[in-house]
Amino acid sequence: MARVDLRGISLGRTLFPVLGEDKFDRGPLTRGPWGFVADTRIDNREELGRALRIQASALQNLSDATILFETLLRWGDDAPNMIAGEFAFALWNEERQTLTLGRDILGDRPLYIYRKRGFIAFASMPSGLHGLPEIPKDVDYDFVAEQLALLPQSGTSSFFKHIERIRPAHFLRIDPTGCMQQRYWTPQRPTRSTRSAASYEEELRAVFDEAVRSQLRGAGAVVASHLSGGLDSAAVTATAAREIPEGTRIAAFTAVPGRKFDGAAPPGRIADESQQAAALVQQYSNIDHTLVESVGSPLDGLDREHAFQQQPIGNLCNAVWGRRINKAAHERGATVLLTGDVGNMTISYAGLEWLSEVFASGRLTHAARLAASLARNGMPLHSVAAQMIGPMLPRRTWSAILRCSGREDYISTNTGLSDETLRTVLQKAEQREVDLSFRPFRDSFDLRVHVLLGSDGGNWVKGVLAEWGLSLRSPATDKRVIEFCLSVPTKEFIRGGVPRSLARRAFADRIPPEILHDTRRGYQGADWYEGIASDKPAIEAEISAIARNGKGAHVLNYGWLQDTINTFPKGGWDSHDVASRYRHGFLRALSAGHFMRKVAGTN
Repeated sequence: MARVDLRGISLGRTLFPVLGEDKFDRGPLTRGPWGFVADTRIDNREELGRALRIQASALQNLSDATILFETLLRWGDDAPNMIAGEFAFALWNEERQTLTLGRDILGDRPLYIYRKRGFIAFASMPSGLHGLPEIPKDVDYDFVAEQLALLPQSGTSSFFKHIERIRPAHFLRIDPTGCMQQRYWTPQRPTRSTRSAASYEEELRAVFDEAVRSQLRGAGAVVASHLSGGLDSAAVTATAAREIPEGTRIAAFTAVPGRKFDGAAPPGRIADESQQAAALVQQYSNIDHTLVESVGSPLDGLDREHAFQQQPIGNLCNAVWGRRINKAAHERGATVLLTGDVGNMTISYAGLEWLSEVFASGRLTHAARLAASLARNGMPLHSVAAQMIGPMLPRRTWSAILRCSGREDYISTNTGLSDETLRTVLQKAEQREVDLSFRPFRDSFDLRVHVLLGSDGGNWVKGVLAEWGLSLRSPATDKRVIEFCLSVPTKEFIRGGVPRSLARRAFADRIPPEILHDTRRGYQGADWYEGIASDKPAIEAEISAIARNGKGAHVLNYGWLQDTINTFPKGGWDSHDVASRYRHGFLRALSAGHFMRKVAGTN
């Protein structure tokens, strides 16, 4: 660990090198009154180098942390908005006794802080803070409950009491007068445009190609990639195959059910995407394709991942095949794993909100034609109607319609929260004006910004790096890609009544028809119930262990957990109600209970 001590502060870092330029990292850095430490990967190095007037020959010998430091010194508070990439940094001014902490727009690099009078500490992960005797290690039970009820992470709370997270797209400044947290990224709404559809397609290809190229930096001779049958991972894998240097191989991994699986997927979903993925692989000679079976118990590796993730695992079902892919990629010698995460909010955004926007504007004939086109392209009529009129209905009316249609109220019935905790959470949602009825959004821009700013994958990204030595990267979340996609008029994403139309048109040069024209969505982990059924004794033991955690007893309804495993059904796995309770609610509550008891030290 490298460390420097300045007047009033100590800065240190332990570097996990993943880039060639990391060999030039001399952090923590100091210059005059300034001290600086960062965890970063900058994807627009050349652009920043030109702005800083650094010659190309000198730039290649500078670490990303040094470039970030120079950018902050030159442009101050405007600097974070100039960075494409991932970062968490701390900048100290000794003369002014001012500390500035900041994170990238989606929070892919974590950063936490502990504050009390006369003492401040910060670290990448909570464990870095819990190593200090001054900082207690305790669960923030209120925050755990809020996350189980799917409340957005809008504040600074974390899963640990007394420990705050620096929010994505924000910086926090602390000086002798107090502290201030400020959002630095405010994307611009699309404006009226006379541009052609072809020009948007061309620009999406260009900006996405650049994002993939920059995120391949430091990848080595083998680049790992998730490859499902969907547009996002297909676009990433295909573009990487076009951009990697000659001699480099892509190891593409597709999650599939176990060989004996003969169950069904919900309507409009694909349980086994191997054929779609194989069609893409056949187009490129530099891709090696591996099918990874999603077999195993949801408890497999949970204790181990608790140490790395330091938070509840949000999706135990997908964690089964996710950890198997991580292991396989690590064994292939990969250090970079490309994903298509959040692509449905950027490159392959569906554009469905355009239907309600047109209807609300009074263009009824246009709305009717669009609704008919959506139905012809595979969207169920009830979904079309919900998307068109749902955003304009009062929340109570929307909830009543869901009940009449047989859909359960997920928050009230499937979170596993105790009655008292549930009442408290619902009151908080009301006070914060959070709509837990999940009505469709009326405004496409608001929807996407809400989802993007509500993302905080830092612990997951850092945990996978620590556990498997894999740098997770999603070109669909590149800041340049996000800002371009948010600037595109909504109608371009649903042109011709085809959801995700822009991605289907733009990437027709690299993705096969089997993926481009398939309107179904993937359903990874379709055999999730087999993992639960095969490990019921261990799951029952976990529930008993959770029940012995006295500190967390008020959060979860342990009777509900026990009843859920005792009444585990023998069929109907593709139904909405069964999946809501068992695949989603039960496994999320199980993960939260495991986290709380591990932190509390019960066993």
